[in-house]
Amino acid sequence: MALPALNRMFITAAWLESILYGVNCVLFGVCMYALFGLHKRLYWINILSCVFHISIATAHNILSLFLSLQAFTNPAIISVPDGTIIYLSKNTALTKTMGGLFLLNVLALNLLLIWRLYVVWNRNRILAFIMLILETGHLATGVANWAVLTTGHAFSNAALALGKTGCALDLALTISVTSGIAYRLWRAGRDVSALTGYNSYKAAIYTVIESGAIYTSSIVVLCALYQSGNAAFGAAINVATQIATLTPLFLIASVSFGLMHKDSTYSEASTTVGPTFARPIQVSITQETRTHPVNIMDSSTRSTTGKSQSIRAYRDNV
Repeated sequence: MALPALNRMFITAAWLESILYGVNCVLFGVCMYALFGLHKRLYWINILSCVFHISIATAHNILSLFLSLQAFTNPAIISVPDGTIIYLSKNTALTKTMGGLFLLNVLALNLLLIWRLYVVWNRNRILAFIMLILETGHLATGVANWAVLTTGHAFSNAALALGKTGCALDLALTISVTSGIAYRLWRAGRDVSALTGYNSYKAAIYTVIESGAIYTSSIVVLCALYQSGNAAFGAAINVATQIATLTPLFLIASVSFGLMHKDSTYSEASTTVGPTFARPIQVSITQETRTHPVNIMDSSTRSTTGKSQSIRAYRDNV
């Protein structure tokens, strides 16, 4: 006998969520390895962010398992005709908690992106303040929408209006922050390319755009399902929680490994590039030859050293 549509949705969502959670666990391990491998450039805010996001993802995945066990194995639920569908459609303590975890995860992700934008733009407080205003509006509408959903009026006019506003603010914030970081890195790479001959921030730009696109796509799908009144919204939000964890972990892992590679490259270059000396100048005076070694670094070495220092200065501000 085929399962009803809502049952299949939740089973599929639980399966996808478990897969994404496994990917997040791998990315978390990669992040920890890369961050602790940076030694002097150990960013504690990145470590705290990784720990927080994987904790939210773990708690949400456990609650999703408990919800599935209750819906499909509890005799009091499955003994009732369509009891599983009725249970999954209701707002229980598990679904309310899972919705709250989703809001916390998105809040942490947006704050991390705003912090990166603030650092990349040389501690520009005005720009960060504008982004924080957007995030405050998004958080307020998200909490209000969550409160309306917990009362059982998921698709009321007030809930739909709050959801539409929250989606618009979230998309505006994500696109603005991602574009701002990518643009700043592009400008920095263009300035450095005058010294190195190539854009050293190209990989970081692609990483920022890819991670932003992944999260933005999930929000677009989630908002479209909710605004259309599709019951799949309740199942899709479980997958979106794991995507909100995957995005920062992927970003931190990629950037951290890039810094580790640049550190090793810089170390090798600094050990191999040393001062070179010009040939001794010989001056003949009354048939007597004296040798005066000149301890002068040639122009090519000075240029190479200057480029390395410039690259390091730009890189430290990312």
